[in-house]
Amino acid sequence: MDVLLDPSLPGDRDVKTQTHFRGLHHFVFATIGTHELFTFDLLRRRVVGAVSTASAGDPLFWNSHWLPITVGVMGTTVGVVPLHSACLERNGQGLLLAGLSGVGKSTLSVALARLGFSLISDDWTYISQEADELIAHGLAAPVKLLPDAIHHFPELQGRTPKQWFNGELAFELGPEEICQAPAISDSRPRWLMFLERSPVSGCDFAPCSAADAREFFESSAERLPDELPEASAIRSAMIRAVASCECWWVRSGESPQVTAEAVSRFCERN
Repeated sequence: MDVLLDPSLPGDRDVKTQTHFRGLHHFVFATIGTHELFTFDLLRRRVVGAVSTASAGDPLFWNSHWLPITVGVMGTTVGVVPLHSACLERNGQGLLLAGLSGVGKSTLSVALARLGFSLISDDWTYISQEADELIAHGLAAPVKLLPDAIHHFPELQGRTPKQWFNGELAFELGPEEICQAPAISDSRPRWLMFLERSPVSGCDFAPCSAADAREFFESSAERLPDELPEASAIRSAMIRAVASCECWWVRSGESPQVTAEAVSRFCERN
């Protein structure tokens, strides 16, 4: 990864500007605002970019925005598969929490962390494999909660949500604000739970087939270019391995706190 610090670029980069992506074969081009640019070469596994002095010295830019994006775009080419899921751990056993965008993974993750789970990631989890063992990694990025999370976490009153690089308004919480257990960077997943909102009260658990789990992650994965057949095969194999975890549907009409208590009891019994 080669990054050029260009002092001629405007130094007052507005963090509210959005990042835009375009792809051409094995290249991905990303623009940040109107001046900064990154090029990802998936075939050669190389990243080249140019940033302003302001971006270069901004930890939020790297830790919360650009490094997660880089791992998301390039990870599969080096055997690290990004999955749209949260990851937590309790008593040495990992829990992957997946579901459609907006279903409540982040609020449930925060509620689980407050019950003693270690929070590894709340949005994207990065899966690698050593021998026959799956390892789920997080990047220690801040947790983002949408503004309506204030209904479940009254302590957010008085805080102002910030606008993120994708234009989304969200509260930012550091792990130290929400976790009872020490933060950890990776885990060995045992359970895979797909969260669904239910219009009726209660929290129910139902078995999920490996085929359904594979379909969820395959359908939500970014299409890889034809020039990378090996990376596509590695990702599919990794998804099959993840789908071999104990898979469950979690259908809940309850608050994140009540759902978290039900998930905690389920993990203790199983």
